Amino acid sequence: MNTGFALRLTAAAVAACVATGAGAAVKDGTFTGTGNGRGGQITAAVTFKGGKIADVKITKQTETVGVSDSALRILPKEIAEKNTLKLNAVSGATLTSRGILEAVRNAVKAAGGTDKDFMTAPVAVKKTAKAAPKEIKTDILVIGGGASGITAAVRAATLGEKVILIEKMPNIGGDTQLNAGTLIATGSRYQREVMKETKDSPELAYKDIMKAGKNKNDPVLVHMTTQNAGKVVDWLIDDLKIPYGPAATQYPDHSANRQLGVEGRSVNFLRLMSNELKKNGGVIMTDTRAQKFILDKKGNVIGVKARLADGAYVNFSEKATILASGGYGANRSMLPKKVAQGLFYGLDSDSGDGLKMGREIGAGTINLDLVKQYPQGVETTPHHGLAATASSTDTMKKSGAIYVNSDGRRIVDELQGLGTLTDVTKAQKGQIMYIVMDQAAWKEYVAKSLEDKLVASEADLYKWEKIVNNGRPVMAEGKTLAEAAKKMGINAAQLQKTVDRWNGFVKAGKDADFGRKVLKPLAGGPYYIVEQKVRFCTTLGGLKANGSMQILKKNGRPIGNLYGAGCVVGGANGADSMTAMMNSWAIISGYVAADSAVKSLKK
Repeated sequence: MNTGFALRLTAAAVAACVATGAGAAVKDGTFTGTGNGRGGQITAAVTFKGGKIADVKITKQTETVGVSDSALRILPKEIAEKNTLKLNAVSGATLTSRGILEAVRNAVKAAGGTDKDFMTAPVAVKKTAKAAPKEIKTDILVIGGGASGITAAVRAATLGEKVILIEKMPNIGGDTQLNAGTLIATGSRYQREVMKETKDSPELAYKDIMKAGKNKNDPVLVHMTTQNAGKVVDWLIDDLKIPYGPAATQYPDHSANRQLGVEGRSVNFLRLMSNELKKNGGVIMTDTRAQKFILDKKGNVIGVKARLADGAYVNFSEKATILASGGYGANRSMLPKKVAQGLFYGLDSDSGDGLKMGREIGAGTINLDLVKQYPQGVETTPHHGLAATASSTDTMKKSGAIYVNSDGRRIVDELQGLGTLTDVTKAQKGQIMYIVMDQAAWKEYVAKSLEDKLVASEADLYKWEKIVNNGRPVMAEGKTLAEAAKKMGINAAQLQKTVDRWNGFVKAGKDADFGRKVLKPLAGGPYYIVEQKVRFCTTLGGLKANGSMQILKKNGRPIGNLYGAGCVVGGANGADSMTAMMNSWAIISGYVAADSAVKSLKK
């Protein structure tokens, strides 16, 4: 292994710009403004001197760690340097960028100015970019820096190969930054010795995965996943010392005790794995967008053409390529129409680049009409949803909260798996249901929301009352059930009957409607009602692969030297996935792809 191979390229060549125009009619001093970002309100302190923006500091924000980092780092500095608000969003952090720009605009107004004062486009000044190498050689090239890509890169590097990972965004992580970092432990030493689970097996996990996927899974990939889960978990915990433990929220769709969670969520996993890659001589190149595979005369992949941030192109020459570029959830033109209507909670980087690249060289596809959908989304930004699943699930386990539709009728056993809750939500008018809580349930909801970092404070949850979608607030509070129902647009009379019926079941000790096992009353006001909408992010379809994670042609034969991992490969989770399975699939497939790629180099 060449441990001296320490090249790292980032978004270094950015055009220098200057703003035009005289100073604006704003007061000198520091003024604050707020804007709505991805995770809530963003507050900016803006200093003006001589009618120009001298400094921008973000003083308060609750944005998602990792996802928002590039925008919080780049945009405030750029606004001050260029003295303008007419700037593009930072790639991969569009909603955070919008929130920052809105906050600064409001600070301008507080200083006595108007939007027009700082909407002059910056004048680009040509700056000679540092010439990128025409060709970079490596043993293994990994395309994409999410869980699948970073796992594949680390695994190959620890096996002694020279590895480069390229990521089109300013930072690695992809959609992995948004999840809790859960993983199935099936077959691992940790499951046997620490979790004391002895009844689980690859065969049982296989049955669970196929059932959740409605048997639309590729059985070859499901078998590969369940057979390899144990050794992957052992590698992560025992060899790499990644701090996994039992998941904070145990979801009911698993028939054995197998759900793990990583300490610090996936953001910490990505940080630890990045450090492991560097320690083993690997290279991360951000702001590097793969665009085209380079083939030899036999159709084998021998390289990749990529574009750097400054517009320069570079050709990679490698012995094996692992495509881990993610899905296409942000590309509405590639989504089924019925799915595109839901709340998207992913990143704008989910554009399907790798899928397009694979199809261009004749790769086969599977399940392109299937997208992973979740329940319990909260629409805090138009067409975008917060993932409040843990908050709702935990509340149901610990209180008497119930789910109802807009008619005020209870519609499901609230402790059912996420797939069932998604289907039930989609079956309601407007594809929406509501969680109804009393004070005790609300306390549980708040506690889990803070623990899960859904919001920064309880006050942020109350701000949902002021967010209105289609004439209804995201959340309603009332001293009485009728008051809360009226605010939310729910049939108040029927809701009262539903709550009375539920409390009757609690007293009788049996849920005669749906058989729920946790029976606690809704004891009285104040009441809280929060919308629950279907949300989506990751896609379930993609390129076809075999059990060695080789990408297959339409005729079923492998494309030489090309492997896949994560969401760019379709079929593993069928029509739906159990909790923890999207992240498990990413990590396990990345590990297997790396092992297969390294093995091919030894032939």
